[in-house]
Amino acid sequence: MKYQRGFILVTTLWLMAAMGIAVGFFALWSQRTLSIAQQLQTQLQGEIDMVSTRNSLFYLLSTQRFTIAGLTVPLSDQADILTQRLYSYQDDPARGTELKLDDRPYKGMGSAYFALQDLGGLINLNIMPEPILKRFLGVLGISSQLQDGLVAKLKDYIDLDDLHRLNGAEASHYQQAGLLPPTNRHLTNPLEAQRVLEWAEQLPLWKDYALSQLTDTSTTVYPNFNTAPLEVLQATYNFDLESSRYLIEAREQTPFYRSTEIHQLMGSLGEMNELDTNYYASGFLRMTLWIAEGQRMKQIRFAIKDKGEKPWLINYQMELRLLPVYTEKTPHHVQIDFLSQPLPTTAP
Repeated sequence: MKYQRGFILVTTLWLMAAMGIAVGFFALWSQRTLSIAQQLQTQLQGEIDMVSTRNSLFYLLSTQRFTIAGLTVPLSDQADILTQRLYSYQDDPARGTELKLDDRPYKGMGSAYFALQDLGGLINLNIMPEPILKRFLGVLGISSQLQDGLVAKLKDYIDLDDLHRLNGAEASHYQQAGLLPPTNRHLTNPLEAQRVLEWAEQLPLWKDYALSQLTDTSTTVYPNFNTAPLEVLQATYNFDLESSRYLIEAREQTPFYRSTEIHQLMGSLGEMNELDTNYYASGFLRMTLWIAEGQRMKQIRFAIKDKGEKPWLINYQMELRLLPVYTEKTPHHVQIDFLSQPLPTTAP
């Protein structure tokens, strides 16, 4: 009897221990499942916030005009009259409340954030003069010994003939390297530059998507001085780093209209030519969207059209790792309540 009672006690203890382990596993599984569900819910809400922000921005881009300072936003009649009166002496008055097109972060709807970059403020890889392209490569960290060859190979890749420049490359060179031959047409987007011989091997060009962030393939030769990033000002106009930073700080207060304003600030124009310098935004833009605590960002490159059912044309969009340049800066707030409510309009 003592043996039986002992056996029953041990068995009971084992069963209780097993049940305790099972309950623990179930509680852990439930907690983990709940955590995953909450994460999915947060991600879904973030996606909704980004779509709402995107649609609202497309609405603004379709209905508001551009000034030299950026994209205008709807204001109350009283505020609008006041600001127009203050800036009435300008040919193209800047209201002072525009959405800037220099890739600065803004707070969007809910947990979403956004930035708008005028692609006309970037380096055009297809038509930028060779000296500026070489200087641009140098700003990104490419050694001077490699710059001539890389630019020559890029020009050979996009020109129409099969004659290669000094240090350049045509179809036979690509065949020897086991690569597809050059297209002999303009690049369709900055990432296509990876197909140019030896370009994919230059790590500084691709770190933090540097080439994609700072270049385009569809705009004018000389970038918009009011939306050009730091590196673009250095490369295009041969300003040093300190001068370029000073110019960016100055234009945040008042956008530039002419080179005389720049000369008054700097005492020098670098390599600026008034006839070649642009101060207005192009119709080509990049929209970057991300959410708070997110790890990824979405970028949309598009063109504003004048006519048609859809006043914008999306060229392409992609999802990338979220760059620190967007999260390290304090986001600005749009000076209206427009972006606090979703719009019924949709964008493809």
